[in-house]
Amino acid sequence: MRRSDDAMQVRCLLPGTGHGTVLKLTEPLNAWGGLDPDSGVIVHRSHPQRGQCVAGRVLVMPQSRGSGTNAQVLAQAWANGRGPLAVVLGAPDYVLCVGAVVSRELYGVHCPVVVATANSYAGLTSGDIVAVCATESEGTLQILARCAASPRSRQP
Repeated sequence: MRRSDDAMQVRCLLPGTGHGTVLKLTEPLNAWGGLDPDSGVIVHRSHPQRGQCVAGRVLVMPQSRGSGTNAQVLAQAWANGRGPLAVVLGAPDYVLCVGAVVSRELYGVHCPVVVATANSYAGLTSGDIVAVCATESEGTLQILARCAASPRSRQP
């Protein structure tokens, strides 16, 4: 890992703080039938990141796919301690936010949800270590360390 001081402004959908290792999905995830809320593992048979675990990670994805049941599955994953620590989206996803609000209100689990700019989103790689800090009025995403496989980690 290489240290980075890259800090980016993000749009807050749900405030909070979280930091950890990025799991970046290359396609939207339909949590209903695609995420096991008991393990946090992506189980959808055709998802490119099938077998990866969202638990204890900073989940980076374009948006979710599917219906309002995504909120239920994600809330259950957070209730089980198998949800992500923070979510960084490429576009607003209010269904996902409902799941995060439910987990906050019913289970006391706080998971920030933010939207990154296109450039910031594109610059994130699975394995990067990031910190998300979001209030009602502003949010930042800081890359604490870049994964060695990241093209940016090799820049001088």
